[in-house]
Parts: sequence; C-alpha cells; structure tokens
Amino acid sequence: MRSPSLHRSVLVSLFLAAFATTASARELLADFVKDVAAPPSDIVDRRVVLPAPEELAVASRTQARALETRWSELNGWIVESDIAVDADGPLALAILTPGPVEWIWTLTDPSGTAVDLASGVSRERRDGLVEVGGASGDRVELIAARAGRWTIRAVASERARSNPPGETWLLARSAGAARLVAHASTVETRTDVELALVARFEDAGRVQGVHGTAVIQRASGALVLELQDDGAHQDGLAGDGTFGATLPRGTSGDVRARIELNGTSADGAPIARTVQIAFPVIERQLLLTGVADATLVGDGRVRIRIEAVPLGSDTKILAAAEVWGTNADGRLVPVCWLARMQEPRGSAGLIDCDLALDVRWIEMANARAPFVLRRVRVQDPDTQVPHDLASEIAFAMPSIPASVEPVPLLPTTSMLQGTTSAIPAGSQTLGTRTLLTPTLALVHGYCSGGSIWPAAHFSQPKIEFLDPNANRTHDQFALLLRQAMSARSSFGVVAHSQGGQAALHLYTFYASGLDTALGPRLIQSVGTPYQGTPLASLGGFSCGVNNDMTTTGGPVWLSTIPTWAREKVFYWTTQNSGSACNFLASLVLGDPEDGTTEMVLGQLPGANSMGHVNGWCHTTGMSNPAQYTDATRNAERNAQAAR
Repeated sequence: MRSPSLHRSVLVSLFLAAFATTASARELLADFVKDVAAPPSDIVDRRVVLPAPEELAVASRTQARALETRWSELNGWIVESDIAVDADGPLALAILTPGPVEWIWTLTDPSGTAVDLASGVSRERRDGLVEVGGASGDRVELIAARAGRWTIRAVASERARSNPPGETWLLARSAGAARLVAHASTVETRTDVELALVARFEDAGRVQGVHGTAVIQRASGALVLELQDDGAHQDGLAGDGTFGATLPRGTSGDVRARIELNGTSADGAPIARTVQIAFPVIERQLLLTGVADATLVGDGRVRIRIEAVPLGSDTKILAAAEVWGTNADGRLVPVCWLARMQEPRGSAGLIDCDLALDVRWIEMANARAPFVLRRVRVQDPDTQVPHDLASEIAFAMPSIPASVEPVPLLPTTSMLQGTTSAIPAGSQTLGTRTLLTPTLALVHGYCSGGSIWPAAHFSQPKIEFLDPNANRTHDQFALLLRQAMSARSSFGVVAHSQGGQAALHLYTFYASGLDTALGPRLIQSVGTPYQGTPLASLGGFSCGVNNDMTTTGGPVWLSTIPTWAREKVFYWTTQNSGSACNFLASLVLGDPEDGTTEMVLGQLPGANSMGHVNGWCHTTGMSNPAQYTDATRNAERNAQAAR
C-alpha cells in the first residue's frame, strides 16, 4: 500500500505539471488584515484545534414524517401517519405546512382507542397556529400518552380542492430520553473525499432491530440511502450500533439530509428519531505540498511560507497552523498558534500561504531547532471547509538575533494581533489635530427584517447597523460591519444573535475601530448561537441555511477564535417562562432555549457569561418578549459599552 506521504508527493507532481504556467502575483488583502496568534495554552486547551467529526453531531429527540395529502370529496384534504412513542408521558405533535392551515385532529392510541380532543378532557390541551419563519404549524399536546404506536389523522376541511396545504410534515416528540445523533464522517467535506453520514442512538438503552435511512435532498430530486452497520460505510465496526451511508461520488453543493433510525426498546416499545443535518461540499482549491520555509523580516517577525498548488480559481482563504519547537530536554513543545486571512500569491504553478511569527513567542517558549508546523489547515472562510490539512510540516527557522528587550511576562497586543493599525480608517484630521468619533454599534442578527433595538435604550453617538433580510457568512457580515463603521475612529458593539459572532470575527481577523475603543465591554451579545443551532440546518426557515451557524459549521468557525478575542465578549442567554417560546422550534431544540438558541450552544468558552435569564425569547412573535427589548439590561449594556 502506498504511504500517505508518497501518495501526496505523486499528486503534487501531477498537479504541478498541470499548472506549470507562470501565475501573476496576487495582492494580499488590504492592510487591515491581522496577523493572528494565540499562546500555547490555547493549543493545550484545544481552543484553536479543529474539532473531530463526532464533536459536530446534531442530536434530536424528535421524529419527523413527510405526509402525503389526499383529497376526499366528503371531508376535504386529509393526512395520515403513525408515530412511535417509546415512553409513557407527554406527547407533543405538530403538522407543519408552508402557510397557516387549521387541522381537525384525530388521534388513536396503541389500544385502538380514539382520543377526542374536543371533549375538554383535562389530560389534553390544544393550542392554535404557530409560525416559524415561513412555516406554520398546528399543534397538539398530550400530557399523558401511553408508549406504543399511535395513529394520527388530520383533516383540513375548510380548504377547497384547488387550495391544497402544500408540503406537509408531522413532527412528534415524546417523553423518551433516546436521542438520534448524526454527523458527516469528516470535516473535509470536499468533492474529492469519500463522504458518509453517520448516525447512532444515545440514551436509549438496548435497542433491537435498528434500521434507518438517509434522505438526501438534491436539485435533481431526493436520494434515499439505507443506513448500514457493517463496518464498510465509515460506521466503525460491524454491529457496534453506529450506522453509516456513503454519499455518491461527485456529490457537491449544499447537502441537506434527513436521517432516521427506528428500532424497538428493551420494553418492546417502538423508537423512532429524525435528524436534519446540513453541510456544504466544495471543490478543493489548493493542495499543500508539504513544504514550508521561513524568512526573518525587519520588524522582529518571521514570515512562514507554506507552499501549495492551486487547483481552481483564485480564492480567499484562512491559513492556520501550530508552531512547535524543541526544549532543552529535546522534546517538542508548543510555541504558538498562527492564523491569517489572505488571498494567496505565487508564481510558476505554486502559491504561498503566509503566516507571521513574532520572534518573542520563541523566546517565551524557550524553544530552539528543530521546529515544525502542526495541524496545518487552509480553509474556506465562507463555508469553514478545509481545502487541505497537514498533520506536520518541518521547516528551518532562520537565525534570529538576540533581542535587546526583555522577554515579556505576558503576550503583548502586537504579538497576538500583529502591527496593523486601524486608526487611519476611522479618524479625520484637521491640521495636526485628529477628530475622534467614538460610537456604539447596535447590530442585529441573521435575516433580521430591519431595526430591532429600542432607540430610547441607547445614548448617542450610536449607529444601528442594518442589513435586512440577509443570509451572510460570518466573514461577509464582519466586513459589512467594518465598512458601516469605517467613518468612526472607535466603536463598541451591542449585538443580537449572529451579530455577536460577526463582531467577534471582525475583532479577531481584521483591524477596525473595535481595536481603539475604550470602555469596560467591547462586545456585548444576547441570544448568539456561538456553537451553532439546529435551526440553522432547516433551509425552509427564514432566509435559508446558514452554514456558519449550523452545529457542523459553528464549532469549526469557533476553533479559529483565540481566547484573547473571546475575552472581549460579554454575553447573555435566555429562555421562556411558561409556554415554549415557539412550539415548532421547541420540537427541534434542546431545553432550555429561547426559540432559536439553546442555552448550552449559546455558551462561548473563554468569554464572560452574564447569566441565563427567564422570561425572554429570541425575537418578536414568540410567547415572551424579544430578548433585545429588555430595558433594564439594555441600560446596563449602554452604560458599560466601549466606544
């Protein structure tokens, strides 16, 4: 069998031949790009380590059924289905349609007894129509449902034959603790990599007769794959309870998959769970050659050049790597982590991915040759998918003159963020005097319809960032925010939802007025899904799938954010008091949640949690007031905000 290193060298040779023509030099991104670094502790704590595929799993206690609508001259539009209830207790049901539909429900329990929901029996309660984004649902909740197989029949008698309900789904969530956990088999979701969907039951005890399917939505139609536990579909060992389904070669674009597992519990009750996952499959744009070199530049920095072969069109990338050196005992020790946004430049069929190393990191680590780069990654900043990874690349460090300055006890700002200055971008000069305009930026989130922040809650000078009804990546969002604030010498941010991630991304990778702001709290956020949200995988909601906020893409993005940047964030999470913020969202999210963001996934390790608050939902139209309208907390944010 050919060794991985030999296999890579053969590929590099082939691609070099294909790209032998001289390429014109590329300009790097503008001067506002930061040379990002993180201390060894961020490597040891895995803050800046790419997560493993199983860490990106989506978990669900819900089952979903696609319903076929049929017309009855006697009754109208009818849908029917059965559902598996694996434990006695509450049962929540919802029929989901593109627009509002009033359904007349009939439920039949496992004994064949029909439950009359109109009888007012105390063990049932019913609520009316609920909307999430562009979808509406009619819901039913049973306080006490018996385990077994239930039958659901619903009639939309008020709709004419010419007015069908449209695409219709049944969502069900029972009291059973079993979860379906599913993920892609690799973070390298590229067209040249074999990809599989992997799924398993958790918290289910012993489940017998497990079987399932993965339904892949494509432009050409749905593809149904059987899940296998045979050890041949990237599912681990045969018979280990983990199932896999391999995607067809050539799969590309946005993958939307509905994964379902079914089985029987040790008590004989049926179990069914469904997970919706979404991830992009991209074309590889470059191939690392395994070669790197380093050159000392004049400002006490070493330019590390990582060589790559271009395979596609010019593209913006994020390059990152750990620097390791050798200590006095001859052992490799972490020196620092480096990252930089860039447009690679090069010639003669090769391109350079550049990183900048402040030589003081070497002194602080008391490191010497030999040096290596570890966990090298070059990824697409808009999908978070790596174009290529390398576990280790050796390189020769240039001779470094002895420093005349003492080694700092702690990393300096220039060691962490480079020497890029943001001041010229946000200041005006009058003769020899600089006019400063410190400002508070109020930032909305994903797909916001417009202004959300109560004007009276925040004092001038302030600017409300507006990009209505948009679905942006974190990088796109951050650059738009920077542009909107470019006339201000300094600013702090109060953000809702994705606005918090965009502000953190901006502060990490680009120089802006955030770097010159003064005040206790640089970035304050509420309801931000820093580790993703399952709702981001549901393309039918609001403005479509956002890969940066899925539970697949979110943690990959977060692994590019060092602790020094996270420490500038002060964040709140909230939940409903009483009824769920949104019934449909509550069938997908894990408690506690605010209708969009789960409390556990709203945490930002290394940042400043300001607490979890009851009685506030993510946005308007939910059971409790929108979390960004809280006058008390907004007054605190206004008073504490950096500007």
